[in-house]
Amino acid sequence: MTLHSLTQDKNFPRPFNENYELLGVLGQGGMGYVYKAKDLRLQRDVALKVLDSSSDKEAIERFYLEARAMKELDHQNIVHVFDFGEHKKQLFIAMTFVEGTSLAEVLRNKSKLDLGAIELLAKQIARGLLFAHSKGIVHRDVKPSNIMLTHDNRVYLMDFGISYIQELEKERLTMTGMAMGTPEYMSPEQCHGDEVTLSSDIYSLGVILYEMTCGRLPFIGAKPIEIALKHVQEAPPAPEIFRPKIPTGLSKLILKCLEKKPENRFHNMEEFLDAFDTIFEQNKQKEFEKKERTPLLSQSLLKDSVKRIIPLQKRLMLSGMFLFPLIIILMVLLMLLYRPSHTLEEISPEELQGAFLEKSIEPKVSDYNPENLFDASLRTAWLFEKPANIKNPILTMKFETPVLITHIGFANGYQKSDDDGIGNRFNIYNKLKTISLKTKEGAKQEIKLEDIRGMQYPTMTPIETSEIQIFFLKPFESDASQAYALSEIRLLGMQLE
Repeated sequence: MTLHSLTQDKNFPRPFNENYELLGVLGQGGMGYVYKAKDLRLQRDVALKVLDSSSDKEAIERFYLEARAMKELDHQNIVHVFDFGEHKKQLFIAMTFVEGTSLAEVLRNKSKLDLGAIELLAKQIARGLLFAHSKGIVHRDVKPSNIMLTHDNRVYLMDFGISYIQELEKERLTMTGMAMGTPEYMSPEQCHGDEVTLSSDIYSLGVILYEMTCGRLPFIGAKPIEIALKHVQEAPPAPEIFRPKIPTGLSKLILKCLEKKPENRFHNMEEFLDAFDTIFEQNKQKEFEKKERTPLLSQSLLKDSVKRIIPLQKRLMLSGMFLFPLIIILMVLLMLLYRPSHTLEEISPEELQGAFLEKSIEPKVSDYNPENLFDASLRTAWLFEKPANIKNPILTMKFETPVLITHIGFANGYQKSDDDGIGNRFNIYNKLKTISLKTKEGAKQEIKLEDIRGMQYPTMTPIETSEIQIFFLKPFESDASQAYALSEIRLLGMQLE
C-alpha cells in the first residue's frame, strides 16, 4: 500500500504493519503524514509519521536525520522516538502521542497570556531546547505549532524535521543560501541563509515570548519575504506598547532574545533561564510587597478636626460611615483568605535534621543552612557531603501533626545565577538524580529528578505521615570532589487532624 492509498483510505482502525494499527489522521507536515496509531506490542498509542520512500533523496535523508536526532532526545519536554524503519516502501517514525492542543491554537483563542501561563510555558520550552542543545541539536523551527500542551500543563517540543545535528550534518542537506524554517519565527541569520546555531533557537523563543506577552508577532507582513526582511533590518516594537504593565525586566529579556547579531543575545539557554527566573521571582516579590504595603484606612484621617468641629452624634455617624465599608472589606478578605481544613496548601516541616556543609566559596556560610530549603527563594542552597552510608537519611522532615503530602517539588543543584564572579554554581556542584522517601511508618518509594533548573514536581505516591526521611541513591555527578546541592523543597498537601 502506497502513502497515497494510505491517506485516501478513511477506514479506521486498519493495520499499517504487524506492529502498528492506524487509528486516524493527525495531520500533514512538510515531510509526510502523521497518524494516531496503536503499538500492538506495548498496547499504547503513538504518533506515527510516514513518508513514501519514493520521495526525493533530500526528504528521505532529512526523515532519517529527524529520527536519529529525536532518538537522542530523552527529555520530559520533548516527544520521544520509540521506533523507526521502513515497511513496504514507506518510511516511518513512531513517537510520543501527545493528547492536548498546540500553543498555536492557544494563542489563536487568547490574544495575550497571563504571566503565570507565560512563566509555565516559556520555562518548559527553554528546558527542552537546553537539553537538545546539550546533545548538539539545534531545532531550527521553534514555533507555536511545534509546541504541544497537555491537559496537565506539560509542554512538548516536536517536529525536529529540519533540525541541525552538529556532528552528523557536516555536509548540509540544503543548498547554500536556502533558508529553512517559518518566516514569522526565523532568526535574521536563518532569513539570510547563513549557518544557524543554538542562538537561532533563542531568537525564535524570543518571538514566541513576544507573541504570548503582547498578543501579536513582532514583525507582520503580507508576504514571507517581507517578514524575513523585517527580521533582518527592523527593530521590533517595544513590548510596552502592547502590554503597558509588563513586568520589570521582561521587556528587556525579550528584546535581548531578538537582537539581530547572535553574539548580542543570551549565550545559551542556561543563561536565558537564569535571567527569566530572576525576573519572575522579583515580580512575585513585588506583588507580595504591594499587598502588604499599607493599611486600608489611615488612623489619623480627620482625627483632630472631627473632634474639634463635629458634635458627638455627628461624630458617631461619621465613624459609622467609615466603619461600615471597613467591616465589609474585612468580611470579603475573610471569605477570600479562609481555607477549609481539607484544602491542599504548602506545608512546612516543624523540624529539620540534616547536616550542611560549610564552604569558603560564599561570604556567608549560613546560605547553606537546611532551613533555606523552605525559604521560597532559589537564591540560597543546601550543600552536603555524599553520605558514607546510604542507609542513613540525608535529610529528615518532622511535622507537628500528621500530614498528607500529595506533591513534593525540588529545585536541583545550586540555582543562583553567576552574577558575582564566583561562577555558575549549577554546574559546579553535584546534584541528586535518584532519591528514596521513607515515612515514619516504614513506607518507601523512589523518586527520580531531572538535571534541570527551576522547580520540578516528579511523579510520586501520596504520603500520610508525621515524618519523611530522604535517602541518597544516585547522583548527577560533574565533579566527584565537589559537594551536592539542593536549592528548594516544596511540599503540597494538607494537615490531618
